Formats: sequence, C-alpha cells, structure tokens
Amino acid sequence: MSKNIITLCEKTICHFRTILNKSNSKSMLIGVKGGGCNGLKYYVEPTNDVPNKLDEVIVVDDVNIIVCGKSLLHLIGSEIKWKDDLMGSGLEFNNPNATSSCGCGETFSL
Repeated sequence: MSKNIITLCEKTICHFRTILNKSNSKSMLIGVKGGGCNGLKYYVEPTNDVPNKLDEVIVVDDVNIIVCGKSLLHLIGSEIKWKDDLMGSGLEFNNPNATSSCGCGETFSL
C-alpha cells in the first residue's frame, strides 16, 4: 500500500473541485517557490498543463492534483486543510519539513 506525498482534507478537495469547475481546468498544481518573509512560499493554482516527468500526480475523489517535482522534498508529509473561522477562510499548510514559518503561515524555511 502506498501513501500519498501530501494529505488533503475533504473540504480542501471540495474547494479544489469548485476552482477547477470555475476555471475550466483539469488539475490543481501545488508547489513551493522562493519568496516571502521566510524564504519559501506555497502556491496552489489551477492548470491545464501536462505534468512533467518528475511531478507527482495524485487523484483524490476524481480531483487531479499535481505536486511540482521540484517541490516534492519540501512538501513530503504535508497536510493541507481548508480552515474557516472568525479570522477568515483559506488553505492551511501543516508541513513537517518546515523549521520555521511566518505569522501568516504562507511562507516557511527549512
């Protein structure tokens, strides 16, 4: 039995499905890039691009998710949850690889 690179809650999958339907896209692309106040920043965006050979493709409840191959080592074991509270709603990353993160949780360092 294999384990996914990342874990996504049901509300996150529902949110991704809504984005894909509105944007008429085939997949959600998840990765990290340099930037922000702590060095690395998460990105999540709809795409119609064909996955690169190093990308990891995950299908959860018929939602296609592409994890950027260049970001895999930074994201292994991460959990992505949709949070909805008094402070607002949005994606929350719980990344066991991060050694520190900024106050808003959008950037991190290793």
